[in-house]
Amino acid sequence: MQCLLWLLSLWILCLLWPGCLGQLVRIPMQYQASFMASRRQHRAGRSSLLAKYNVVGGQDITSRNSGATETLDNRLNLEYAGPISIGSPGQPFNMLFDTGSANLWVPSAECSAKNRACQRHHRYNSSASSSYVPDGRRFAIAYGTGSLSGRLAQDTVSIGQLVVRNQTFGMAMHEPGSTFVDTNFAGIVGLGFRAIAEHRIAPLFESMCDQHLVDECVFSFYLKRNGSERMGGELLFGGVDKTKFVGSLTYVPLTHAGYWQFRLDGLEVGGTIISQNRQAIADTGTSLLAAPPREYLIINSLLGGLPTSNNEYLLNCSEIDKLPEIVFIIGGQRFGLQPTDYVMSVANDDGTTICLSAFTLMDAEFWILGDVFIGRYYTAFDAGHRQIGFAPAA
Repeated sequence: MQCLLWLLSLWILCLLWPGCLGQLVRIPMQYQASFMASRRQHRAGRSSLLAKYNVVGGQDITSRNSGATETLDNRLNLEYAGPISIGSPGQPFNMLFDTGSANLWVPSAECSAKNRACQRHHRYNSSASSSYVPDGRRFAIAYGTGSLSGRLAQDTVSIGQLVVRNQTFGMAMHEPGSTFVDTNFAGIVGLGFRAIAEHRIAPLFESMCDQHLVDECVFSFYLKRNGSERMGGELLFGGVDKTKFVGSLTYVPLTHAGYWQFRLDGLEVGGTIISQNRQAIADTGTSLLAAPPREYLIINSLLGGLPTSNNEYLLNCSEIDKLPEIVFIIGGQRFGLQPTDYVMSVANDDGTTICLSAFTLMDAEFWILGDVFIGRYYTAFDAGHRQIGFAPAA
């Protein structure tokens, strides 16, 4: 009888703890695709990407002092966002989930009335939350168009049925220029590691793992490349969804647990190997494929691109179907991109449609694989085992 009561108590406890039954927490991704990106936005995306990784003269990513600088570009129709709530009772926010940064921040109710980015999004009101705890420290993150700054706080953060207690986050009181004015997200959920976080604050997913809210310390992304605001894909906390990919995941170890950084074995264009043994970073917070200088020039030349003064390469829209497959070799496996994956149709300044290469210049010796790649390949971010996995998206 005593054993039966113990088992019954354990079962009840298991029902109250989401991770006990191996429950997966699904966060729908909204894909803002209401209009075609403009050429100006495409250029802004590249500038923001370079600022995000603080690229200076080919500096090695593993030796960079991270956390102080990150940039999110105003990509409009090239960004994925999903819901969270902060406080008690919960205050809702639509957020960008970014594996290329590690801080959580939202606009504050104390943000200036003159700040358009704050005023156009929901703002966190600390006085309306019974679980709010002031921190006192200031935070600032440098962006390409200004500095986002404010104060740190602690509060309850809810994502789906997961409730994270005492999470430290930023209350933004000053947001830069027009960077976030037209975005479909109010703030950022950084999903990188603590090593790149401002003030070395524990990122939200680390807190989920520490509080035993997930059965596995793994999250995974399924991004639809032709989605709408209602059907943009899914972020899964606690594991992977085998119905969202084909075959099995190819896992490779992280080479540095700050960004989600790993070894890229090689790169092929039309069957010819043009690069070997590079470092790469998987970044859901950018749309582009950022290449080192040598590969950038070779790839765009092989695609027949015409260089512009803005480091863009124009492609012939009528010849897209004749372009080669570009294959990334990771963990000994081949992950190919077709022309429809790496060619971006954008609105030119005169209103016409032009085609641009998604391969942009990274003035450093590593790759950034953004949504162009992650949208094609289901990606599992395994923080517990310090590894990342890829498989063809279903």
